[in-house]
Amino acid sequence: MAQRETLKARLVHFVGFRDDRYWNAVRAFGPPDMVHEAWDRYAADDVAPGDLVVFAEGAANQEPRSFTVEAARSRAARAAGRSAPPD
Repeated sequence: MAQRETLKARLVHFVGFRDDRYWNAVRAFGPPDMVHEAWDRYAADDVAPGDLVVFAEGAANQEPRSFTVEAARSRAARAAGRSAPPD
């Protein structure tokens, strides 16, 4: 009996979209499975081999930043006296 292959779904990630270019990307690539505010380590860690990453700006091979977006939110929350960023 032949062994079945497990197929992984390819996810579509949009990175850095803040304007009407989002809808242009949806028309070109379909709706995203994940939307990332910035290309940081959190976003890069969400991407699996074979996933499609669509950037609003910049080169396709850009290096992710450090944990900047999440770290900034955490610092702002602590400064405001909260233990976690608001949802």
